Amino acid sequence: MISIVSDSTCDLSGEECAALGIDRVPLTVQFQGASYLDGFDLTHEEFYAKMRSADKLPTTSQANPMQFEEVFSRHLAQGEDIVAVTVSSKLSATMNSALIAAQSLDASRIHVVDSLSGSFGAALLLRHAVKLRDAGRSASDIAQELTSLTPRLRLFAVVDTLKYLKMGGRLSPAAALLGGALGITPVLCLQEGAIAPVGKVRGEEAGKKALLDLIQKGNPDPAYGIAFAHADAPERLERYLEYILPHLGDMPVYRGSIGAAIGAHTGPGVVGVSFIARDGESPQK
Repeated sequence: MISIVSDSTCDLSGEECAALGIDRVPLTVQFQGASYLDGFDLTHEEFYAKMRSADKLPTTSQANPMQFEEVFSRHLAQGEDIVAVTVSSKLSATMNSALIAAQSLDASRIHVVDSLSGSFGAALLLRHAVKLRDAGRSASDIAQELTSLTPRLRLFAVVDTLKYLKMGGRLSPAAALLGGALGITPVLCLQEGAIAPVGKVRGEEAGKKALLDLIQKGNPDPAYGIAFAHADAPERLERYLEYILPHLGDMPVYRGSIGAAIGAHTGPGVVGVSFIARDGESPQK
């Protein structure tokens, strides 16, 4: 038997995880003097409601080794080997916590995979892991295949406002003021596991075109599907999908919500896409 474990930044809901047979380890979100377990006692909607009224950004804390040990021990006791898929090691020390827990228990039976992504990007890997598990593949085989896919995993997001990038110190006040006055917002990507700018747009129509262009240049592999997600902006996501989906042909399409791990950097209003590029495609520059 194989158990698949992730951390809460995969942004799959409790219901989705239950249906897929995925166990989650929560990160902690500190907000306005209170601490919450990401995705467990703080929903995405509650997170963004607090964020919209805050004058200081929330912070997130990694899942610690003891949390992983508790989950891993339960599955090991049931005779299950484990594949653990974590948020990018360049965004959080959560992967290191998973590795420490694996080494303290039984590293030969616990295989930790750095997604080099997060949120709906990591969720694509997890969905594929479930398919491999259900096909009878071993834990080591699943981990090896997921690791081979991470260089092909793409994630792009169109930011709605510069307010939160300014609050987080990722944008100077002058740049934020000028960009806001001109209606210019950045397009971000997860590149080699870290958040980086890939372009900028002015207005929603330009955002739609930019996202479609990145998808088409990225050449998604339909075998893995394509994932779209929003940060407290479901109506905006539907407008993007109305524009983009007619260009995609037949491939599985997943919809999701962006949680605290990415949302703490970008704020609400973001629309994003993630997919696995066809083998041989170069990473987006």
